[in-house]
Amino acid sequence: MHSAPSYKIILGVTGGIAAYKACELARNFIKAGHEVRVVMTAHAEQFVGALTFHSLTGYPVLRSLAQGTSDLSATSHIDLARWGDLFVIAPATANFLAKARAGMADDALLTELLAFQGPVLLAPAMNTRMWDAPVTRENFSVLLERGYHSVDPVEGLLACGEEGAGKMAEPAQIFARAITLLQDSTAKPLAGKTVLITSGPTRNYIDSIRFISNRSSGRMGHAVATAASALGAKVIFVSGPVEERFQKSPTGKSIAVETGDQMLAAALDAFDEADFVVATAAVADFAPHEVSEGKIRREGTLDLQLRASTDVLAELGRRKRSNQVFVGFAAEVGESEVEFKKAREKLEKKNLDLLAFNNVSRKDIGFDVEQNEILLFSKIAEPVPLAKAKKEVLAREILLRANELQGKMS
Repeated sequence: MHSAPSYKIILGVTGGIAAYKACELARNFIKAGHEVRVVMTAHAEQFVGALTFHSLTGYPVLRSLAQGTSDLSATSHIDLARWGDLFVIAPATANFLAKARAGMADDALLTELLAFQGPVLLAPAMNTRMWDAPVTRENFSVLLERGYHSVDPVEGLLACGEEGAGKMAEPAQIFARAITLLQDSTAKPLAGKTVLITSGPTRNYIDSIRFISNRSSGRMGHAVATAASALGAKVIFVSGPVEERFQKSPTGKSIAVETGDQMLAAALDAFDEADFVVATAAVADFAPHEVSEGKIRREGTLDLQLRASTDVLAELGRRKRSNQVFVGFAAEVGESEVEFKKAREKLEKKNLDLLAFNNVSRKDIGFDVEQNEILLFSKIAEPVPLAKAKKEVLAREILLRANELQGKMS
């Protein structure tokens, strides 16, 4: 019989009356065999003493970056961030949400959180009027968009005597959500599988120094590579010319190309071993009939005769095996039924299983930004909206849905 895995939990406690419930939450983690380290704000200590958490967990409480822990080091501001598997903030007050949204680091809790790179779970707790305040909801929404998770407050009788939403969820509910997050973050559902990704733009040259291209930063393709690696897949990453930070996959094989023909050749070399093909690349649609040698001089006018260039997506689609899942992307200017019709046609013509539609006319998503919002089309179901979030979050969701779809094929 295999024993349940043991996780490392960072429990952040802020200054609200619900802080006493954090004691029960810590006890739940410890009973389940997990290790807990607590970080408290100064306001939290007005409700529960640090000695209580020290007694429960067996470890000193981090209360500030200058005192409160017996193993203080020169890197105490990031020690727990390096150590933990999950960061739980319970309770998360309105003040904390505002500071976290702004990226502040003026106490030990906020500093460790800023340095932490794993899943974060928020358990908000506050007066109903504070919870309903537009600025609080906006702060909370932004944190969720950044990839944070939450157990939303519930309705009930509050400490102030008022009744309404704002009461922290029960420790058992927070514990259950935390364990689910940990299992999801450590699971490797794509282990043993290969993901082929095309990313970035391609170029078709007019002369020796000028070219035609499509706009693409390579952020989305790099996000897919990062998510695929985290999910346990072998990654083959084919990228057009982008910034160096988006040029290579965190793991696996990275291939740099420039033209659409080069991208197609590299993708075809790896195509047969791929279980999933995710084509995020913005391949240049047109190429000059002829490429001029040297440099065309800036004199008079320049008339370019263009032809349709190699359709990489269509060429790969023709070769798709029945057990491969092929994911394409559609960047459209607008999101009316006209654009949706084009997306459905692309899904069929290119032999795609999934198509991620995004409206690049919006400034807050799409090109050159960290977030996107996607409508995921498939041949077997109605389009599924994926809410605005970091591209890494959306990439993970797309890959998990692709994996689920492949399971139905077998």
